[in-house]
Amino acid sequence: MTADDGRTPPATTTTGAYAAATRLGPVTLLTYRGPAGSVLRHVPSAADDAFWALGTQARGGADLVRGARRAPCAPGQVFLMRLSEPWELHARETYRLHLYRIPRRAVGASEAELLAARGVHGQPGDPVTRLLAPVLLRAADSAAGHPEPYRRDVAAVVTDLLGTLAAARAAGPPEPAPGADGDGRETLRRIRHFVNEHLGDRGLSPERIAARHHVSVRYLHKVFAAEGTTLTRWIKQRRLEECRRELGRRGPADPVPSVAAVARRWGFVNAAHFSRSFRAAYGMSPGEWHRLRTASGEDGGRGREAPAHASVLRATSAAG
Repeated sequence: MTADDGRTPPATTTTGAYAAATRLGPVTLLTYRGPAGSVLRHVPSAADDAFWALGTQARGGADLVRGARRAPCAPGQVFLMRLSEPWELHARETYRLHLYRIPRRAVGASEAELLAARGVHGQPGDPVTRLLAPVLLRAADSAAGHPEPYRRDVAAVVTDLLGTLAAARAAGPPEPAPGADGDGRETLRRIRHFVNEHLGDRGLSPERIAARHHVSVRYLHKVFAAEGTTLTRWIKQRRLEECRRELGRRGPADPVPSVAAVARRWGFVNAAHFSRSFRAAYGMSPGEWHRLRTASGEDGGRGREAPAHASVLRATSAAG
């Protein structure tokens, strides 16, 4: 395996596998190649506790094995695994795999959402994966030839899409087309659209939303209860997501956002309440999130990132 800075890291793969490492800010991209019948085996270490792995195959079908679970994985799909757990990828064909080693702290999704999203994604009708897989492939093919600021922007896009994937999985399957059924799904779709258009309105209330959609407040709460949440909780979650997205944005022309101003812009009345809610949802303060996503040095991983050349997987023969 060869790191992108020209150093030769310790040999951790056996004959029949090849890996290259590229540093993308706090994210490490590893690319593996190998023959049919080989096995990529992940054996966790203490340093893996704070990381997740997001992978996609540029070539070749394989089976992702975690404990007693076995799931086929093919090009055009992605898989998400926690690096603190052992798992294997069994190649059925000659393969090329891109694996993104992502710090947990950089992902704007709850631990429960990430845990629910473990496994293989990419079934028909999965719009997030259809967007995510090409981004992972394009980034793997081009990122190494660009300067550090570009690489950090690529990492930000990847981690944002991972958060979107986790949130989509937690929300359940896509909603049916408008008018497809009469059980409140169309009403729910219209309500969500309305709320998303008015997230910054601090006067947004169940009473106002119910009146706008010609339903009772009781019915409004019933529709969201059927989704396993409440209207108030969902509005708060959406506001936090938009605040997280804005605080994580970076660029030479972007002004440094004020946490209080961002909170007000997305409908939070009290900055202290916003900060407590943000920490409860994402495990860090809004300021810490902003610094993590916009830092320009090697401390983007908060000092817990492994070296860029660190190997994630051990490749063995099928007999091994």
